[in-house]
Amino acid sequence: MTRKIGIVELVKAQLGENFEVGQRLVDIRTNAISMAKLAKSKVDEDGEFAKVYAEQVANMMNDIASVADLAVEKLVKNTN
Repeated sequence: MTRKIGIVELVKAQLGENFEVGQRLVDIRTNAISMAKLAKSKVDEDGEFAKVYAEQVANMMNDIASVADLAVEKLVKNTN
């Protein structure tokens, strides 16, 4: 399980030119989580096809968020 690194920890890591990379990865994670939550909320509202689609979208978004978390964690760790 990866650790969710926030903007404050990014600033403290003194990433230099890599700060923007870390910031964008955090943005990707945040947006992916938002999309996953939206998709999961649709599961309860719509029919069976929408449920299957929404579950797939939610799973993909959570996977994207996990990849971004791992990348940010490695970026901060390798800089410190």
